[in-house]
Amino acid sequence: MIILAAGCSTQKNTLITRTYHNTTAKYNILFNGNESFNKGVDNLQRSFKDNYNTILPVFTYKDEVAVQQIFSDMDRTIKKCTKVVQMHSIKVKPETREDRELTPKQREYYNQQEFNKWVDDTYLLLGKAHFYKHEFGMAKETFMFMLSEFKNKPILYDVRLWLAKTFIETENYKNAEEILFSLNRDIGFPKRLESELSATIADYYLRQKKYDEAILPLSKAREKVKNKQQKIRYTFVLAQLNEKQGNLQKASDLYQSVVKMNPPYEMTFHAKINRALAYEKGSGSRKQIEDQLKKMLKDDKNIEYQDQIYFALGNIAYKENDEKSAIEQYKKSVTFSTTNTSQKAFTFLTLANIYYTFPDYVNAQAYYDSTVSLIDLDYPDYDIIYAKSISLNQLVTEINTVQLQDSVQLLAKMNTDDLNHYIDNLIQELNTQEAENRRLEQEAQQNQQYNMMMAQTGKNMAQDPTSQTKWYFYNPAAKNLGRIDFKAKWGNRRLEDNWRRSNKRFSAVGPGTTITENSELITTDEAQQAAASNTNNRTREFYLQNIPLTDSAMKASHNKIQDALFSMGVIYKTDLKDYDKAVVSFEELLQRYPETKYKLNTYYNLYSTFILLNNKGKLELYRNKIIREFPLSMYAKMMTNPDYIKELEAEQNIVNKYYEETYGYFQNQQYEKVIENCNEVFKKYPEDKLLPRFDYMRAISVGKTKDVRTFREALYELITKYPNSEVSENARIMIAYLDKDRPNIKDIEEIEIAEKLYNKAEDEEHYTLYIVPANLNLNQLLFNIINFNLDNFQKLNLTAVKKEFNNTQNVIIIKIFKNQNEAVDYYRKISADTGVLRDVDSKSISAFAISVSNYKIFLEDKSISRYQKFFEQNYIQ
Repeated sequence: MIILAAGCSTQKNTLITRTYHNTTAKYNILFNGNESFNKGVDNLQRSFKDNYNTILPVFTYKDEVAVQQIFSDMDRTIKKCTKVVQMHSIKVKPETREDRELTPKQREYYNQQEFNKWVDDTYLLLGKAHFYKHEFGMAKETFMFMLSEFKNKPILYDVRLWLAKTFIETENYKNAEEILFSLNRDIGFPKRLESELSATIADYYLRQKKYDEAILPLSKAREKVKNKQQKIRYTFVLAQLNEKQGNLQKASDLYQSVVKMNPPYEMTFHAKINRALAYEKGSGSRKQIEDQLKKMLKDDKNIEYQDQIYFALGNIAYKENDEKSAIEQYKKSVTFSTTNTSQKAFTFLTLANIYYTFPDYVNAQAYYDSTVSLIDLDYPDYDIIYAKSISLNQLVTEINTVQLQDSVQLLAKMNTDDLNHYIDNLIQELNTQEAENRRLEQEAQQNQQYNMMMAQTGKNMAQDPTSQTKWYFYNPAAKNLGRIDFKAKWGNRRLEDNWRRSNKRFSAVGPGTTITENSELITTDEAQQAAASNTNNRTREFYLQNIPLTDSAMKASHNKIQDALFSMGVIYKTDLKDYDKAVVSFEELLQRYPETKYKLNTYYNLYSTFILLNNKGKLELYRNKIIREFPLSMYAKMMTNPDYIKELEAEQNIVNKYYEETYGYFQNQQYEKVIENCNEVFKKYPEDKLLPRFDYMRAISVGKTKDVRTFREALYELITKYPNSEVSENARIMIAYLDKDRPNIKDIEEIEIAEKLYNKAEDEEHYTLYIVPANLNLNQLLFNIINFNLDNFQKLNLTAVKKEFNNTQNVIIIKIFKNQNEAVDYYRKISADTGVLRDVDSKSISAFAISVSNYKIFLEDKSISRYQKFFEQNYIQ
């Protein structure tokens, strides 16, 4: 007992205490910590999902989603490590005889900071656990502490290697490089870590997309690694890197090595696919490889990989410049891609890039748009893909605008009978096509349902003889059939409230909710027809509403074409760098509209585009047009005066000096000099970009030297001159501040009258009113209100009534609420819902809650502003 008690103390440093704490730390706590850590790493390896459309990562700890599954294992490791340090760390120096001189080795031992030989291993494990949890700050602190605490220990090689990994994960590549290459040159570096060091160097290069540099260190890691799974991964990544660098034969050999090592089937499959693709163009082996892939299509094990096989077939065709066949195979890949969104996104991107290089921007836009909808923000080159998608979306919008306006202008030239006949034929074709589409879709669904039922039932029976007795949701065959039936009936629907509604704008009216117009009931069908009167593509009105049949409508149509053609030219030139198409768009604009409002800008865009195309004749043509037709423009001055830019800069320097001087006066409260300087600048440089700032300082100086009325006038003048500028916003804030303590006599009178006229009635039944202009689309607003009531207040059984309020306004009455609180709650929620007023001009509408008794008074008084003040004072303050 005495020996045990003495051994438990960390305040003594003897052979007994060291033995006890070393043994307990290693074989009890640290052992369990290591077990938990290794369990977490194994779980991560199993749960990690590789994306074979990109080069695989060397290490699997990067995936933030996957590492969350091992948090509990790493937390237990951290707890165990902390326990070792707290309970078994020995910092006390061992006792020595004063008369005995220590040898250098003894002195080194005596001067060390820690005397439990397993504490350094514990700290390393602690840092690694934080690393795997992506707590890189904690990991870095732990490793840095070890470097200062455990000097000259062999474990520091491990520490420096893991510190380099931490720097890589935090993209601190400079520090990572210093450590890695220092270790690589160290002749004392332990052989047990050589493979991991080489793999980490390869990872360092891969993270920076330096693929060629990564090959050599990864080859060394592959040669020296002992773990089979790691060797398989390193080999596969090496094959990918060689394929990317064009070393196709080497890549093919490495993929074959992967297959021979018998990895999991998914990697085997991709190794076979990639090996099939790693052949030289024109080698004559295309048919042989295609036959091999088509054979794989027939293998039941590859049903879920068919999208990738078709993608590989597309790649083969594309390498042989057979673009038509390639596109066909890629589209099949999309068709058969049901669960693998990564593959579908990659196929969409491949198709987008092909169409972009043709160029076929309309098809490219569709596929880039689909790509962006599927890929994550960390997808390689996401920013470039997204930028292309945005540019092409805008371009296609403009192309469609030109095509649509050209078409409707042609229709507008027809006589009424011919136009109606044309529209009727269009509707008939639409009906015929839709009926045929329904028939084909029904046949396809029936065939798919039958094939899946037969395939799945046979598969399930082979795997589980008791599958026929399973509950529905445990039976894959039954679930698949149910899913097909659902999709056949409802289509693709998100899981959300009111999922049965395909168009929530025209949803059915719920129980107890009615729409009345002058006390007449409108049925659901009639209501939907009324709201959808202009969206039903089976009526003539649907097509006629977009045809410019009046002079003003035709003028608006031509303006749309001009806007679109100019925008197309700018997008081609600036975003897509397709200068030939830019020229076509700009010149078509000038040809169709010689006096277009974009004439000067179009001339200059053509001039600058022909500079890029090195077409001297054309650039001179448009240079001369600018000088001749727009001699006072900035473009003309730049072209005729070689020193124009220098003169402009010199003038700007003078203005800048004026500004600095004026601002100095302003800071020193010399407001008269500020006003004097500003007036001088206005005369000499009336078009300078700094004028708003001068005007702002002048207005403030006026406020400091004149009366409030003059100050307010100066602020209003500022807002008028620069309505959308920052100084205008500041002026508005100051006007509001000036008006804050300036009571409006008319408002006070209105409030006093309202307080005498209306009664406070918190417990009385209430309405909510919408006062709207008579020319507003009232039916649409009614339907929006009804949908809001259905989704949010169905239990109240609300009724919407429309009545005439005066000659220019109508009132919608929503009733009935049992008291003021219920009405106010409804008012706040419907006011916050942007969808209710989305189809109307909200600025022309007044809304408020009102008691039944006050409503009668309101109908007699007819003053909206007066009751609005009563409402604001008594309901929503």
